[in-house]
Amino acid sequence: MSIKSGSTFGDKFANFNIFQATYKQVGGHHIRADLIIPKTLSANGPRPVIARFHGGGLTRGDSIYADWFPLWVLELAQTHGAIIASANYRFMPEATGVQILEDVDDFWSWLHSNSLKEELASQPTPIELDLDRVIAAGDSAGGLLSIYLALTYPDQLRAGTAQYPQLAYDKPNIYPPTRSSLDREVPESYIDEYVATLQPGACESSDLECKRADLSFAISRYRRGRGFYVHDSESSPRRDRLFQLPRLDLPDARLPRGGLVIIHGIDDDAVMPAASERFVNRAKVALKGRPGGDKVVLCLRPGGHGFDVNASVQEKWLEEALEKALEAWLE
Repeated sequence: MSIKSGSTFGDKFANFNIFQATYKQVGGHHIRADLIIPKTLSANGPRPVIARFHGGGLTRGDSIYADWFPLWVLELAQTHGAIIASANYRFMPEATGVQILEDVDDFWSWLHSNSLKEELASQPTPIELDLDRVIAAGDSAGGLLSIYLALTYPDQLRAGTAQYPQLAYDKPNIYPPTRSSLDREVPESYIDEYVATLQPGACESSDLECKRADLSFAISRYRRGRGFYVHDSESSPRRDRLFQLPRLDLPDARLPRGGLVIIHGIDDDAVMPAASERFVNRAKVALKGRPGGDKVVLCLRPGGHGFDVNASVQEKWLEEALEKALEAWLE
């Protein structure tokens, strides 16, 4: 594990130190997690944790890609002396949806491991994670992974949040009626040519320099993501976890006790707000009377995809949306 000043990765992280560590290896490929720690952290004892996943259509991005990292999540960490554990994961089309969920599970295990605990304790300024106070967060594709985490480990999390989560893959698919304004004009043949060059075992999990942008635009534009997501999942025991909407109807389905907050821009033309509305409406019915079922919040705001990236946690609408989840997280 190495520590760097956050300013190395952009002005947005200037008030933080960042510990970088490999939480998993696939073949010879190292998959990284970043612990983002406020420089002002001075309180002794275990610190609350924000487990966060980045967006990028499950095809690109990075744990500490500054342009997509929500300011309010950073402010939340500073305000409450919390540590953000932000994870990378394998990308499609090299990886399948099942493999990406495996990475989320392995990241969660690593976060709770003795090896990480000992490594943090050995730092010049020892750090201790309060793993009884963890809130999940994620934007876009990362929002999907945050919801997956909340439904998979409800007793180990205090609450979950997700911004414009990629829930469009749930049946029936909900896609924008027109191509997203965020997508560049890239021919569909780009995808097939890229896939044809892949070697067995190819693996990618970081794209800080946005080299995969055209691939991501093409996959989004021609709606090829779901095919890569479900690829080779027929015999996997994780197949029933790929889609979060039907998981709500399982007999043992529940959320963390602080519930789930979904934030979505009503003008989003990349991930339709209707997908979030559908999920929240189903959750309120299916989880009624169960832990977290009475604390499912949908916050719809003017704006497009990523509208909140520079929003302050002190903005009234955000304070109100997060109120119950933060109370449960910090109590």
